[in-house]
Amino acid sequence: MRATKQPTPAGAQPYPHGLTLAQLNAADLLAAGKNDTETADAAGLNRVTVTRWRLYSPEFRAALADRRAAVWGAAADKLRALLPQAIDALADALQESDTPDRVNVALAVLKLAGPIPLVPVGPTDPDEIVRGVVEEERQRLRDSDEDIDALDGLPDYDSHAAAVRNRLVVLAGPADPPASVPALPWGLPGTTADPS
Repeated sequence: MRATKQPTPAGAQPYPHGLTLAQLNAADLLAAGKNDTETADAAGLNRVTVTRWRLYSPEFRAALADRRAAVWGAAADKLRALLPQAIDALADALQESDTPDRVNVALAVLKLAGPIPLVPVGPTDPDEIVRGVVEEERQRLRDSDEDIDALDGLPDYDSHAAAVRNRLVVLAGPADPPASVPALPWGLPGTTADPS
């Protein structure tokens, strides 16, 4: 079951990944560095709802990865824009021996702009997120002979993927819940992370 798409006014673009406006706002706040509680307060949501989306909704996780990539990409662009100044400062400092602080700043900027990727990597396609969860579960089953024997082998991939998607939809909760949605009870099948 996928999140239902919201009706869009004539000429307006539909929301990415089939998310609601509340989910997109939450993804923007999280990408900007807010935690679950701060995001929920700012968006008028329950903290558990935001945590569920972040942990279990493939569509939300994909949108969040998109937003984080955009935020970090913009930061990386700003950093790259400082490179000519950092190189000039380093060249000037090499010619003048009385500017040690300027050299340290220039070197710090050059190190930050080094070969390490500055954009966090994560799937931006909900189906890719589901495939990742399915592959993790299948590997866990392969590694545990007892579990696989109890199942008489691995379930077929498509059925397994459908079951994972359905489980994640249940765990993620509704796309536009009221602010007073209660927490999920513990012990649901497939829950591995504490949403608190």
